[in-house]
Amino acid sequence: MSEIYDLYQQILPTGGFVLDSSQSKVEENQFCYALSADKGKGFSWHYFFEDMFAITKQDFYFFEDFFLESPEPEFLAMQYYTSVSGEEFHPYYQLSPNSLRAYVGGKQRNFQAVYHKNVPIRSVSVSIMPDFYHRYLKERLGDEYIDPQNAFKRMMFGVDFPQLVAILKQIQSYSGSGMAAKLFYEGKVLETLALIMEEARQNQDQKKKIRITKEDEENLNAVADYLDHHYAFSVSLEQLSKIAYMGTTKLKITFRELFGCNISDYIIRKRIEQAQHLLIATDLSIAEISQAIGYERADSFSRQFQRTTGLLPREYRKLITKG
Repeated sequence: MSEIYDLYQQILPTGGFVLDSSQSKVEENQFCYALSADKGKGFSWHYFFEDMFAITKQDFYFFEDFFLESPEPEFLAMQYYTSVSGEEFHPYYQLSPNSLRAYVGGKQRNFQAVYHKNVPIRSVSVSIMPDFYHRYLKERLGDEYIDPQNAFKRMMFGVDFPQLVAILKQIQSYSGSGMAAKLFYEGKVLETLALIMEEARQNQDQKKKIRITKEDEENLNAVADYLDHHYAFSVSLEQLSKIAYMGTTKLKITFRELFGCNISDYIIRKRIEQAQHLLIATDLSIAEISQAIGYERADSFSRQFQRTTGLLPREYRKLITKG
């Protein structure tokens, strides 16, 4: 079959998954793996279409933190999490619920991630193989063909993309089989690619209008580094403008273009990431954690934490530390 199929055959048993023959349709390339009772609970379902693409639907949780390391064959993928808690490495990325994540495989180093115990991993993903985007798309598009790899790279660190999320949710709820499943999944893969390519084109047009120089990018990275270490403090836009050597208007526009979010959202993300760590690794109270990450009121922190993760801080701590 495909390298992706071989990869899943290698890493699923490592995580404690075993093939559930009763829920699989091997003749249609639909495979369901159940998590063994000593490792956790739930399933990982996969549909493979030749050497072209794969669909994955997951709903499971581990009893203990699970560290995943696996090679990365060349592929492109888009994954939507409705529930998750963990981190990816190289580069570092905090996984959070209700988030969209792009992947570009084929790197020299292995993929590494840790998934925290007792928190459900519920996700749906589309993985596209080189035979699809190098051969099949070229044949269909001819002179209009554009390699989609760069479009995926621009989306690797999470984006707000409701149209794409809607397609992935349609895939997640679909349960057909046979020829209908082939047509449905192929259509959704093409829809996914069309949206990503159009988004990349629009972003590129916008970037040409904005024009971020190499010096601007270095200064914006300095702003991000500063925020990484001062997210718990009150930081003025004027102060950040001095660090960036640019006016406040240009700073707001170029920061959003480079990092995919505005400055306020960047600070919130850093605060919530640190709060998750403190909830897991310490016995600090909710009030103490809220003050440590920059919130004067614990109720304000709790509301923001719930908006970001889907859980109140006490619910998150209880869920992730039980067992």
